Amino acid sequence: MKILSIDRKLNLLKVVPENADDLWHLEKVIEKGDLVSGETDRRIKAKDVEQKSERVKLFVSIEIEKLDFHRFSGQLRAQGVLVECSPAEFEELGSHQTIEIELNKPVSIKKKELKNYQVERLEKAKKASQSENTLLIVLDEESASFGLLKEFELEPRGLVRGSSRGKRFEQEEGSQKKYFSEILQKAKEIKAGTIVFAGPGFEKDALKKWLQEKGFAGALFASTNSTGITGLRELLKSDVLDKISRQKQIVLEERLLEELLLNMGKNTGFAEYGFEQVKKAVELGAAKELLVLDKLLFENREKIISLMDATEKNKGIVHIINAEQEPGKKLEGFGGIAAILKFKLQY
Repeated sequence: MKILSIDRKLNLLKVVPENADDLWHLEKVIEKGDLVSGETDRRIKAKDVEQKSERVKLFVSIEIEKLDFHRFSGQLRAQGVLVECSPAEFEELGSHQTIEIELNKPVSIKKKELKNYQVERLEKAKKASQSENTLLIVLDEESASFGLLKEFELEPRGLVRGSSRGKRFEQEEGSQKKYFSEILQKAKEIKAGTIVFAGPGFEKDALKKWLQEKGFAGALFASTNSTGITGLRELLKSDVLDKISRQKQIVLEERLLEELLLNMGKNTGFAEYGFEQVKKAVELGAAKELLVLDKLLFENREKIISLMDATEKNKGIVHIINAEQEPGKKLEGFGGIAAILKFKLQY
């Protein structure tokens, strides 16, 4: 997510979504009644029967009534009432319109009130796509090619050659270990936040085993049909990069649920769940971390948002948990809302 500007006085956001996860985050931030503005294409019918219809670029603003996000196709459609159109002659103000919020195109969101947790969600999306560079390594017995992914641009970083005498021959154990050591050394020198190893054969599996024996953890593994630059670009088209972004969020959500369950299991008094108990904790200023299932937020928006606002006013942190992942499924079992407390409640 690229954040172009955040104007808290005007409650105005300008962002550029860069991947499907960014669209998912925007779906959670945009609310009914917000004004969403951006460029869109429209096919305009010709007035003259003999002329062909033409496609024109319009700048439009619509007051949101409904959002429709298709995760698998990566599409976020905003539906609502048209309040602005330029050029004005192509669309009628007050008509119902649908615009698609597209990847790599700027969009403006004018809100009635801009909440801290909404800004934090966008900041997290920005960090997920820009902070830690990802190192991609595709290998077989003969060579390992390196590419550094920087803001969705692949920068070639050279290769390490193996000492294989050809794919018909089995590598000697000593030469294979030397090859793997050189790969690991080069990977460490590049200093990427995340490393993905991939390849078409069994060499990556042997490397994985060797790394585990060395105690090197945290790398991801995938399969490609090719090596070299072709293999690196093939890896870019796979879903492994989306998985990296999602995994970081899941790790945070799992940590929060683990802390919640630990407090509940030990009966420490520093955890509450269920709407009424959480509401009491929030009203007393006791909520340090408020965990809200996104599905519950959409079903009971007014009630839940009031708790989220009150939590932030008392310096608590709001976390919106994805209902589709395992941490969200656990939270759903506790009514979809829970809180980790600063202090125990008095009964």
